This record gives sequence, structure tokens and C-alpha cells, in this order.
Amino acid sequence: MITVLDLQRLALEKEGMVPERAAQFEEPIYGVLSSLRWWEDLIHDMEGWPGQVFYPVYEYLNELTIRDGLEEYCEALQGMARTKLTSTLDRLDDRYRAVTHEDGGAELARYWRPLAEGNETRWWWTRRPNVLPPGW
Repeated sequence: MITVLDLQRLALEKEGMVPERAAQFEEPIYGVLSSLRWWEDLIHDMEGWPGQVFYPVYEYLNELTIRDGLEEYCEALQGMARTKLTSTLDRLDDRYRAVTHEDGGAELARYWRPLAEGNETRWWWTRRPNVLPPGW
């Protein structure tokens, strides 16, 4: 089922491309597996932030929208595929919680309008990194 979601996402991503460019892509940029890698990479980076690594806030916001997509993939899957994805995501989310703390979205609301307007309530949006890197 994950393969089906990735193929659907790949088709969606190729829609706006010229055929020559679309032919170069064999995997979706924001498919299930690639999104998991993005989310894990962010968390890995955050675990090692010494406070000196430049990491623009808008790149971080992009990573949170990728986490949004992972939630949508969980909702679309059923059975063992959903269980596996949810289990993997739970482990990553635990690591994310360890490098962030709840602030009600105060920090990110400065940069993300839906949060500032009270329209964003997903828990990963209401947490801020324990260490804010340069670039914020």
C-alpha cells in the first residue's frame, strides 16, 4: 500500500513538469518513505544542534509540513502498513519531543500564520526547539 501511495504522489508531483523533467524522477520528493527520511533527518540535525548551525526557520516550517503529510499518509493506510508506519513515526516523534518543548506555538506563530490565527493545532506545530539555531 505504501508503494501505491508513493506512485500516486509521484504522478501528482510530475503533473506540473515538462515531460523531459518528469522522466528524470523515479521517486516522489514527498512520498511516504522520503517524507520519513526528511522527518528523521530534521530530528537527527536537532539532536546535534550546538547552537552554531545555521538553520533557517522557513526550512524548519517546511519540515513540519512534511510531518503533516506523514499524518495524512497514516490516515490513508490500513492494516499492517498503517501499523508499521505509525510505529516508525511514534519512535521518531518521541525523539522530536525530546529535542523540543511545548510553548503553545508562541515561537512558530511569529512565522506561521495558521498558528498565529489559532487554526493550527497539531502538536508538532505547538512545540519549539530546545535550542534555536542561527537563522531564526
